[in-house]
Amino acid sequence: MSLNIPLPAGLGDYSWLETLAQREEIEQTIPLYIEADDGIEVVAVSLLCEDHLRMIYRAPGGWQLLTKYELSEDPIIHVDDLLDAVVVFVGKDARVVRKLAQKLGETLGEHWKMGFVPYSQSGKGDKFEELRQDCNCSGIGDSSVERVPGMSEIEESAEFRCRDCMRLYGIEYQGRRVGLDEGFSAEWLFTDSTPDDIVEIGAQDFFLVYSDGRPIDKPERVIGSMTSYVDDTSSSFARYVPENHQGLLYIRDDDAARYVTCQELDGIQVLQQLFVRERYRRQGIAEELIQAWCQEYCKDDVYYIDEPNDKSRPLFSKLG
Repeated sequence: MSLNIPLPAGLGDYSWLETLAQREEIEQTIPLYIEADDGIEVVAVSLLCEDHLRMIYRAPGGWQLLTKYELSEDPIIHVDDLLDAVVVFVGKDARVVRKLAQKLGETLGEHWKMGFVPYSQSGKGDKFEELRQDCNCSGIGDSSVERVPGMSEIEESAEFRCRDCMRLYGIEYQGRRVGLDEGFSAEWLFTDSTPDDIVEIGAQDFFLVYSDGRPIDKPERVIGSMTSYVDDTSSSFARYVPENHQGLLYIRDDDAARYVTCQELDGIQVLQQLFVRERYRRQGIAEELIQAWCQEYCKDDVYYIDEPNDKSRPLFSKLG
């Protein structure tokens, strides 16, 4: 079904969004922008309309309605400006909207050969694994490893990836290549850098490094690289934006073992990403990290979870 909504005039022109936001039946617009290689701006927008959610997307012939979903509970809305609205759906709505977002990403992929759907949900994660099994790359010094723009939201960041299988091997810091083993080490993290806060937990040499996102230095780059590291196979839609998000690095035996990113919306902490490196899994680190974060940084030990996946849901259920 084609919709009577003005099309964007070009990159950077958001007058169409202002017109859309002024429509009487729309309470909040949630825009998504993806720029294709040929300069076409692919756009999808979620519209909060009283008690329901509509997802629309721009197809080659104009705007199309993907779905209309009746909400069960009031979402949490935080708006900085027209282009930066965060909406947290609660309970059943969170699970349904996550599936709808997956469908939206797949639909964009059909029209534009790209989209924001996570690799693990679209099958691309398996394709990457197949490529990596057949690839001969082994380290940051390989001839196949090249400097590419960072996949995190940190400005002027760069990564070093294999051009054949896109495996991440390191990041750039002050013009120097930093391999992942070095970048994930506490020694590198604390050399000429001071975290915003440190919380000791558990045994000796187990602690949390807190980042409020400003200024962007080593902790933020480590979180950004770990976000990028996991993003190839992540089932999270959240992106780490240091200016808007906080982060915690779990340091264990002088090594960054896990991270969590979060954002405060209307006084409530919203957990957005949770990831543990493979070598540290099944050791109770996730539970310890969440409990420490909740006790130290969440008011009244209350927090929300943004789009938990099937693997993490049992953990959060266990924690109540």
